[in-house]
Order: sequence, then structure tokens, then C-alpha cells
Amino acid sequence: MSKQDISSKFNINNPSHQTEYALLNGGIINEEQLDKAKEIQKKEHIQLEEVLVNLGYTTYSDIIQCLASQYDLPVIDLDKTTISPEMIYLLPVSLIKKHGIVPVSRNNGNITLAVSSPPDLGFIDNLRFMLNADIKCVLATPDTIKNTICKCFEMEPSETVDSLLKELTVREIPIGEAEIERTDKPHGEVKAVEDEGPVIQLVSLIINKAVASRASDIHVEPLSNRLRIRYRIDGVCQEVDVLPKHLQDSIISRIKILANIDISEKRRPQDGRISLRHAGKELDVRVSCLPSIYGESVVMRLLEKSAILMNLKNLGFYENDYKLFHSIIKRPHGIVLITGPTGSGKTTTLYAAINELNKTDTKIITAEDPVEYTLPGVNQGEVNEKIGFNFPAILRTMLRQDPNIILVGEIRDTETADTAITAALTGHLVLTTLHTNDAPFAITRLIDMGIKPFLVATSLQGIMAQRLVRMICTNCREPVQYIPEQLSEMGFETETLKDFSFYKGKGCKNCNNIGYRGRMGIYELVDMNETLRDMAYRMAAANEIRKVARTLGMTTLKEDGIRKAKDGKTTLEEVFRITGIEDLE
Repeated sequence: MSKQDISSKFNINNPSHQTEYALLNGGIINEEQLDKAKEIQKKEHIQLEEVLVNLGYTTYSDIIQCLASQYDLPVIDLDKTTISPEMIYLLPVSLIKKHGIVPVSRNNGNITLAVSSPPDLGFIDNLRFMLNADIKCVLATPDTIKNTICKCFEMEPSETVDSLLKELTVREIPIGEAEIERTDKPHGEVKAVEDEGPVIQLVSLIINKAVASRASDIHVEPLSNRLRIRYRIDGVCQEVDVLPKHLQDSIISRIKILANIDISEKRRPQDGRISLRHAGKELDVRVSCLPSIYGESVVMRLLEKSAILMNLKNLGFYENDYKLFHSIIKRPHGIVLITGPTGSGKTTTLYAAINELNKTDTKIITAEDPVEYTLPGVNQGEVNEKIGFNFPAILRTMLRQDPNIILVGEIRDTETADTAITAALTGHLVLTTLHTNDAPFAITRLIDMGIKPFLVATSLQGIMAQRLVRMICTNCREPVQYIPEQLSEMGFETETLKDFSFYKGKGCKNCNNIGYRGRMGIYELVDMNETLRDMAYRMAAANEIRKVARTLGMTTLKEDGIRKAKDGKTTLEEVFRITGIEDLE
């Protein structure tokens, strides 16, 4: 499409059209990519820029630089900008959150406003009238705007918890009082408001702060003399608060009420679900209650529905592994296994693969326990053991639905494995997960489950083991030197690594002084060829299969981690923490 055609297609007075026009005109995306992103945007109700980044078409930085060039607007890094309290409260909080804007500074009657896309002139005129000042707009990436809004307008956890605890010492809330706040709305927003009781505010604060901190799980743990609150951030538990023991029952009851769990039952495990909105995003919170000697331990897993818009290229593959995995999932039939422990990102990889394969001419059916994210255009089934609707039952029904691709959440038993292999041998591509420590061991694991070796050898197309390692914070990354003794203690070959430069994060505000921010995958990929099929048929030992797979080009988890440490993406300590001592010979 020529620039003239692009210009005629869009109303550049419309802010959303301005962004689309600029990205097309600047060559950042093409028309086909824009159409796909807009289709997903309508279903997910999130910003177009976020969809484009999640699909791997571009980055926030490229978008901002393109908009800056097209509309001659300066760019600002909000993570490195100090905003005074006077500016923070210049505009109503609701207005700032709704429009995703940040007042940055005031100079000689001019107010600088950070925006993530070309501003609506009518909106700017209203602000000019409201503030009686000229408005100067600067561009900032959406993620830095969200971070700044959270930092400026969300209360500090320790201060807020302390203030609520002081109120609770004066007015202790009985358990029953929380019940009157129960809501049956499917997507009720969990937030503290002025007329809620302190316990209700406290639980809402715990959840909202976890979301703002990028936590994947909230652990509410009764101890002998206190109640401990921990968040799992980037795979590592961090203690954030310690609450008085006498609040334990009230807090746990409030969580159970939100999750529609029986508050009178404390002797057996229970599960529930909370739906909420935070910063304009819908989240599912999976709640698990487990009786312990000091009371019920509660774990809440936070699942962001829009997080599923993940592209395979964004998962951290090196080019050769990406091409191989992409070719494996494009095969017309057979089983593709993703292996690893709980929390290693298997589900994210499966959904990224389905996102890649999801076309209008392909029918995809899933069997999940539970359905973690909804996928547009995919038929998703959820396990319900109470009525006998388990994995094998769903799989048998699937085969009568004429699918091209089947996703099975997990192979847990022989019956599920047998049914999945039957599906693979009857012309379907089956994507599923299995709990094993490495890729080659998955072959012997299936045989140990009772699957005949010739069926394993015939049906398996590829196996990928994976783990998640924390990424070094780019804001405080600095070079580090290791002495040979340090490398040896972590099981690394001293001679091969002593001449390489590595990095660590020294800790900063951006990463909460941890040195890490975010996670990425490390992978071990096996492509089943005739040699490996013959070994599976002969029931060869896992170690023997592993040695042969390495001679055929398999990169181990530790080797992939070392590559990413050499590139400055993670640390050697993190690779050692995740993979342990592994033979690199």
C-alpha cells in the first residue's frame, strides 16, 4: 500500500487512527498485521499497541520512536524521571488512570503531560481550560506510564497495612461482618473503599498490591504466632507482610467468601475462584485452601487473561531452536510434548503454539484443567471430575468432533496417554505436557506408564523441556567477573567460561533492589528422528537417549542458560539455581 493509499484510508484527526496511520506509514507493521491486531483488540478490549507487542510484531520503543518521528513529539523515560507531589495531584486520579496520562512538570505556566499515543486535541483543550495553562505533550511507552501511575497513586504496602492494623486494634472486626460485602458479580472489581471494614480493605489491598508487583501467586501462611503474607515474583517467594495471629480467621474467611468457598469447612482442602479488574485488565484468581497445623494455608494464583497473547518469538528461543520447534508443531500429526515442573511456563508455551496454529481453516479443541485463558476461535473444554468429565472422556469426545489439532493440558495417567496416542495415530496433531526433569526422560516416562514402546516411537514428533530463569534488570545491569573457584562450585567448566564477560543487577528502584526483573525461558529440544525412534522401540535408558540426542545437536537446559548468561540476559547464579549440577560432557 502506497503512502497516498494509507493516508486516504485513515481519519488522522482520530487519535486511534493517528497511531495506525503512523505505524503503517513508518513501516513498523503491515496492513495484514494491523488487521489481525485490531481483530484481537476488539475481543480482548486492550490497547492496540499492547496487542502488537504481544504478537511480536514490534516493541513499545519502536512504536514510540515512530510516533515521535511522525508527529514531531519529544520522548521521555518516566522510569528515570522524578515527579513532584504537586504534579501527582494536579489532575483527578480517575482521569489519569482512564486516559493513561501522567503530569510530569510545570514550567512558566506550561504543563508537560506524558502520553503514549498522539493526543486527542479536544481532550487537550479541555485540560487546558481545566488547568488554565498551556499543555505540552511528550511521548512515553505505555508500560512506563502504567508503572508511574502505580507508583504515584497506589499506597505503599507497609504504610497502608500499618494504618489498617492500627484501626483494627481499636475496632476489631468479627468474621461475620465480612459476609455482608459478598458479591456474586462474575467480574466484580476487588478494591478498598472508604465504607468497607478494615479486614475487607486489608484483603483487597493484599490482592491489588500483588497485581501491581507482578506477582504470580499470593501465599497466606498461618504460623504459630503470626500470619505471613508472601508474593511469588519472577518465580521467587518474597515476604511482604507479617500480620497478627488474631486476624487470621477473619482474613482467610474474607478470601473464601470472595472465592465462593464454604467458610465453615476447615478440615478438608477446597478450591475457588475470584474474578477482578486491575488497571483496566481482567484477571482470574485461583484460590486453594489447605488445612495445616496452625490453620488453613491459602494460595491465590493470579492469571491475567490478556497474557495469553504471546508469540513464539517472544519466548526466548534462539533462532535455530525457534525454527526447529516451529517446524515440529507444523507437522500434520503426532504428539508434541512440553515437559518441566509446575511453574516452568509449559502452559504459556502451549498457548503460544496454539496462537501460531490458530487459522480459520484449522479446527482446534482443548482439554484443560482448568481453562486458564480463553482463546478466540478455539473450542475449549474443562475437566469436571464430579460428573466424570475427565481428560480421557473429553479426548474420546474430541475425536468425534473432527479436529485438526488437539491440546491436552496434562498427561496424568495411562488412560490419558493411551487416548492421546490414539488421537495422534489417527491423523491429529496433539500438543500436551508431562512432568519430567528433561526431554529425553519423557520417552522412558511414557513407557513406564504402560504405553507400548512401538506406539511411543511411532507417535512422538518432538519433546521440549523448559525452565524459567529471572532476567537481569536492564536499569541496573553491570559487568561482573567470576573467579575459577566460583565457576567450579556451580558446576561450570572453568576453562570454557573464564574469558567471557557476564553481568549482574546491582539493585535499583525499578527491580525493588533485587537485580532481576521479568523471566525468560531456557529450552532443551529433541526432534524425534529414526535413531531416537529405534532407541525408544528398544526401550533404551534415558541417559543413553540423552547422550545420543546431544550428539545429534540437542542443546541442554544448562547450555541454553549459559548462552543467555553470555548474552547478558540472566546470571550464572540463576542458571545454577534452576538447573543445578549437570554434566556438560
